[in-house]
Amino acid sequence: MKKLLLILITFTTLTNISYASFPVVESNAKILAIEPEDDKDDGPSYWGILGGVLFFGTIYLLVRTIWRGYRRGVPWVKKLLRWRNILWLLLLPPAIIIIGIMGGMGGSGMGG
Repeated sequence: MKKLLLILITFTTLTNISYASFPVVESNAKILAIEPEDDKDDGPSYWGILGGVLFFGTIYLLVRTIWRGYRRGVPWVKKLLRWRNILWLLLLPPAIIIIGIMGGMGGSGMGG
């Protein structure tokens, strides 16, 4: 069985290496690409900075609010922060990201 598998792998490798699916001709032609110069000065992106401040500010305020509620003994915060619920809270952001990526595959995306 091992020899048969080795022979199949060898034949597959040789077939993929030795076969060219395009015509091979010798030519000294060079490919010339002309790209326009980028004259625009890309200054600091204020929208990016604002988005970062809003994102991290929201995270900070959310954590601070939950921490205050935990110290004061708010019942829903205590229930939220039980040990078994912390696992779900840690798994929630990656799951949302994965679902967003999978949902975006069928749409137009950035390419149009």
